[in-house]
Amino acid sequence: MAAPAARIGALPGLTEANRRWWTLAGTCMGLFVLMLDSTVINLGTDADRRDIGATTAGLQWVVNGYLLVLASTVVTAGRLGDILGRRRLFLVGMALFSAGSVICATSNQEEMLVAGRLVQGLGAAPLLGLSLAIVSSAFPAAERPKALASGPGCPRWRSASDRWLGGGLLEAVSWRWIFWINLPFCLLGVVLVLASTPEQRDETGGRRIDVPGLLTIGLALALVVLALVEGKTWGWSSAATLGSFAAGVALLVAFWFIEHRVRDPIIEFDLFRNRPYLGASAAGFCLVGCYWAVMFLQPQYLQTALDHSALVAGAMVLPITAPMIVLSPLSGRLMALFGTRALMTAGMASGTLGLVVMALIAPTSGYGVLFVGYLLFGLALGFVYAPMSAAAMMAMPPEKAGIAAGVLGMNRVLAGALTLAVAGALFQHVLVDDTAAHESVRVAYTSAQSVADWVLVGLCAIGTVLTWAFVSDADPATHRHHHRHSHLF
Repeated sequence: MAAPAARIGALPGLTEANRRWWTLAGTCMGLFVLMLDSTVINLGTDADRRDIGATTAGLQWVVNGYLLVLASTVVTAGRLGDILGRRRLFLVGMALFSAGSVICATSNQEEMLVAGRLVQGLGAAPLLGLSLAIVSSAFPAAERPKALASGPGCPRWRSASDRWLGGGLLEAVSWRWIFWINLPFCLLGVVLVLASTPEQRDETGGRRIDVPGLLTIGLALALVVLALVEGKTWGWSSAATLGSFAAGVALLVAFWFIEHRVRDPIIEFDLFRNRPYLGASAAGFCLVGCYWAVMFLQPQYLQTALDHSALVAGAMVLPITAPMIVLSPLSGRLMALFGTRALMTAGMASGTLGLVVMALIAPTSGYGVLFVGYLLFGLALGFVYAPMSAAAMMAMPPEKAGIAAGVLGMNRVLAGALTLAVAGALFQHVLVDDTAAHESVRVAYTSAQSVADWVLVGLCAIGTVLTWAFVSDADPATHRHHHRHSHLF
């Protein structure tokens, strides 16, 4: 149960119901800056390379370093929020994300840019890990699905405009403004949360932080991704590559044993014994992993292989993000009409088909082919993302909201880090080999893009099967009942 809130700073003259929606708006500002950052960062890769001399591997670390820190700390941030106060940690996250944005915006070398992204990742962890928990605790059960679907359950609700905004900033001003633009939204989020949101804690949860688990998972992920990103440079059969990968896998195994023995683990693996939560987590891992890889690789393909500007490339990828604007407000109705299971499965199948279209591009293919693939993948995001979050959170009792949201967030970010590392490694491997064979830029990029996309096709297809197998159409009350009784295997 969340602790009664302190009313200090609450907006005067507002009813409790209205104050809840201001809380939703404040948490959405946190998720908005995360989405703004993730949608525009990849448009600036070419500008980063030219301005500060960033290498291709360095550019991958600009994205992967952020994802690794976020993935390894998001659940701990959720746990700290349950102990110290969710509102307090959310505000700390806003401050850290702002500080990281300033470091990135003022960086003049690759290492400083990566360092700023690491600070951003540390700040993003409370924003991602606590937003669902804050909203779930603020709203009564009857209003919770609508709130989750319209706000934190669907952080991509403005990502289509973000693409154009990011491309416009790159063309008109500088790539540095994709970081400066975060600051006013962070400030607005701080003001809204301070003014409307009472403090929340989980008084039933543990009071300890799993430091061994935190260190183990962070180092394990870093080593696995290091081997994937640097494997082509080091040599795939080199001692450095194989040693890093083996050590990372060994630490992941150690992490599993640690989590089953500590009193307050980072990941409560029993959460995945809840079938709807497992199904939603599987869909999230597969779809979000594909999303990060697509949004890292496709803008580079459009700008480098097809020779489009950042602004035009930003407009060209709108079919991936624009369906969210149309479908997000309808997600509750669509779930009621078709059922969560059927809606999410159809979305995952659409995403798989879209990735197949992208993988089949040829050097002579025009944007028309990509448009079809982008749109099908965008429909997947629209059909799956909000129902996925709602299905996962409604399957959990309120006292587990913090840890469940944290694990769900970690699952998605971990998916992005690992999928981007694998797809990026394959992309780089083929690109380097084709370039060495004196293929044209367009041919080399097309071949590399196609190989990476086929990996994503397989991942999304697996997610489609798991979604159909585990996601349930049961109502929230049934979900909670089954969580206690029959969703165990």
